[in-house]
Amino acid sequence: MLAITLLISGCKGKGEATPNPQAVFTAAAETASARMTEMAAVTPVPTDTPTQPPTETPTITATSAPPTATLPPAAAGTVMDRVEFVADVTVPDNTVFAPNQSFKKTWRLKNAGYTTWTSAYSLIFFSGEKMNSPTAIPLPGDVPPNGTVDLTVDLVSPATPGQYIGYYMLRNPQGKNFGLGPNADQAFYVWINVAANGTVVASVTPTGPTATLGTPGTPSPTVAPTSSSVITNPAISVDNASFTGTCPHTFVFPIQFTVSQATSVTYKLEAGSGTPGVSLTLPDPLTQNVNPGNYTNSFQLTINSSMSGWAKLHITAPVDISSNVVNFALTCQ
Repeated sequence: MLAITLLISGCKGKGEATPNPQAVFTAAAETASARMTEMAAVTPVPTDTPTQPPTETPTITATSAPPTATLPPAAAGTVMDRVEFVADVTVPDNTVFAPNQSFKKTWRLKNAGYTTWTSAYSLIFFSGEKMNSPTAIPLPGDVPPNGTVDLTVDLVSPATPGQYIGYYMLRNPQGKNFGLGPNADQAFYVWINVAANGTVVASVTPTGPTATLGTPGTPSPTVAPTSSSVITNPAISVDNASFTGTCPHTFVFPIQFTVSQATSVTYKLEAGSGTPGVSLTLPDPLTQNVNPGNYTNSFQLTINSSMSGWAKLHITAPVDISSNVVNFALTCQ
């Protein structure tokens, strides 16, 4: 109000009429108002502190994990090398040879594993009747997965009539043996008869398809020697050639032979395993006094783990003569 009063006083000139106070007040008010408007135009209007927009929680869309490739058993760390039997190219089972006869056994095998066989792999003699076999033969070249190869070994039939079987496997560069079956732990084999009047067989090619090799059935009895002997017709069988069930399991091997005169006979069970890492505990030999006639007995063999094997009766006195060979297999569950 002081400013207004001074304004009024200052405007009053000497000898001039005194202005209307109301008009002066109005003019002053308008001037103040204009000044305030002018100041408002140049003075920034404070704004509210900006509010941070609410943080949104990102929406995660569930997606399926990329499919995991199903690896074959071998790639998962179980069986990298495995054999599948294709055919006996020469010398089918039970081929008859004369004693001491040379022959060639050829198997056609398929690479059923996941690695390529190379010349660093070998065919090896594993167990049974060796028949003058080399211990190991390098493979002739590369055999890729699902490829086949013919493998040949030079053999000589035993000098004594009887039935004989030799087991073979392959060996990889790391020194691990492998063969047939889901676990690659079964051997393949050569299986012959030897007779004094045997037929000379240089090479035999099957005329039809050969069944996949597993555990052979019970072989036919060996042709007995033609000359008279104190002991003749030795034979062996097995109660259950292929058993699946609880382990340990006991196989029973009935045996028989014919005696022409009263004598003391010594005989034993001979058997071997076609499965790596499985050894057999054989019963002790028996010696008995017997009278003329047909003689029967049996051997038992208890096995604790899955395996395949062979067995035969071997009479060592008063003559040395062997029976046929039987094959058996055990699958533990």
